[in-house]
Amino acid sequence: MKAYALTSADQPAALVDLPDPVAPDGGVVVRMHAASVNGFDVYQASGFLASMMPHDFPTIVGRDVAGVVTAVGEGRSDVAVGDEVLGFLPSTPPLKLGSFAELVAGGPDMVLTAKPAELTWEVAAALPLAGSTAHDAIHAVDPAEGETVVVAGATGGVGSFAVQLAAHHGAVVIATAKAGDEDAYVRSLGAHETVDYGAGDAVAALRARFPDGIDVLIDLVNRDEAFAAIATLVKKGGRIASTLGAADVDALAARGIRATNVGAKPTPERLADLAEHVAEGSIQVEVQQAFPLAEAAAAIAAFGAGKRGKIVVVAA
Repeated sequence: MKAYALTSADQPAALVDLPDPVAPDGGVVVRMHAASVNGFDVYQASGFLASMMPHDFPTIVGRDVAGVVTAVGEGRSDVAVGDEVLGFLPSTPPLKLGSFAELVAGGPDMVLTAKPAELTWEVAAALPLAGSTAHDAIHAVDPAEGETVVVAGATGGVGSFAVQLAAHHGAVVIATAKAGDEDAYVRSLGAHETVDYGAGDAVAALRARFPDGIDVLIDLVNRDEAFAAIATLVKKGGRIASTLGAADVDALAARGIRATNVGAKPTPERLADLAEHVAEGSIQVEVQQAFPLAEAAAAIAAFGAGKRGKIVVVAA
C-alpha cells in the first residue's frame, strides 16, 4: 500500500510503499477515504518529533481518519467489516501507525464511531481531534449565557468548532480574525464581533473594547509572552483554556483565574455526539482544501501556511 511515512529520524516524511497491514488483536484495519491534517502531523512529518518521542520506523503520519472497515482483530466487537466509520489514532509512543495511508491499522486504543450518512468523507475526517479539542476546551471554561468569550485562533480547525460551541452556550463570542473573508467566516459560525489580529496590537484593541476585562479566554495559538499578554485581559473569577500548554495554572490561580491546559482525549461517545450535531446542521465543518494521498506533503505545507477550517488528505 501507499503511505506517507517517516523512514528515519533524519529525513522528512515521504510517500512510500509498505506492506498491507493486518488487524492486530483488538484492532481494526480501515480503508482510508479521508484523513485530516493537524498540527501534530506537521511536526511529525518534519521529523521534529523523532527527537522528542520514540518512533518505530517506518512511522506513518496522521491521527484522524474516515473510511470503511476491512478487517477486525480478535476481541474487537464495536465495529464490523463493511462499517463506515470515523476515528482517531492516539499518539501513543512508540509512534508507528498513522492515517495517511491507503489502509489504516489501529490497535485496541483506536477510537471509532459510525459515520452518519449525511457526512461526506472529508467532513467526517475533519472532526475527531479538532472537534474533541474544542469540546474539551469549552468544557474546561464552561461559558455561561451572556459571558464574554475571546477565541484566539478562531479561524483554524479547533477555533471554528470552539466559536460555534461557545455561541451555543449563549456566550458573546469575540474572535480574532483578519478583516475580510476571515471576519465573515467566523461571524457565520456565531461570533458576535471580531478583532483584526493582522492590523496591529490585538490585545490593545481588546482592552479598549473591554476595559473591565473579559470572562473567558480560549487560546489556541499563543505561547510565552504572547499568551501572558492576552491572559491579562481576563478578569478575576474568569477562566482560561490553552491548547498549547501555555497557561501557568498556579500563577493564574493566584490572580483568581482558573486556567486549564487542554489535551484532547477523543472518545467514541464524543465523536458520535459531534458527528450527530454536524449531521443535523447545528455544527458547521469547513474543509478548506483536499489533497490526494500522493500530495500529502502539499497538504502539510498548506496547513503550515495558514488555513480556514480544515485541510484533508483523500484516497486517490
